[in-house]
Amino acid sequence: MGKLKAVFFDLDDTVLKPRTFNPWAEFKENHRLAPDLLILDGIALRPPEEQALLHHQLLRYEQALSARSELREGMVDLLGKLRNLGLPTALLTNNHRAATEIALQKHGLAFALVLTREDALPKPSPALLQRALDHFGLKPDEALYVGDSEGDLQAAQATKMTAWFLATPHNSTINPRFEYPEELIQALVQRL
Repeated sequence: MGKLKAVFFDLDDTVLKPRTFNPWAEFKENHRLAPDLLILDGIALRPPEEQALLHHQLLRYEQALSARSELREGMVDLLGKLRNLGLPTALLTNNHRAATEIALQKHGLAFALVLTREDALPKPSPALLQRALDHFGLKPDEALYVGDSEGDLQAAQATKMTAWFLATPHNSTINPRFEYPEELIQALVQRL
């Protein structure tokens, strides 16, 4: 990582408190979507007359999850410390913008940039990360991506960005992995 100029975050299970169950696997199962595909890719394989209904059901499901979401402990402090260090932050999520806004408003969060699946192809595509780099005029080694999943890792690798991960019950094999945002900020300050 070069001179750090911005930090980008995923939303679910990163900024928001991780869930003990995987809501996306539950949605796929309930709607008979392929478990090994992104939900949107699974919906695209369905007959056209079903796709609109599934997109509507997905949006309602995402909005309900956002309304019930909890903020990850220590996240407000982490975002505040980054602000104090003069580092802009971006939120890059595969969620729908309407669901994302519910979570941001509920928890009083603000980012310099918020990109959702309406803005670019969802992760693991690198499109959201690349769009954020372009927005800030940064090279990949000038930004850090903080996520929680294999898809986040793949997107970061495709853009050649450094990725760090916050712990969830489902990501014990991804590294570097931090149990708490405070550990992440300590590691970041040491690098700065």
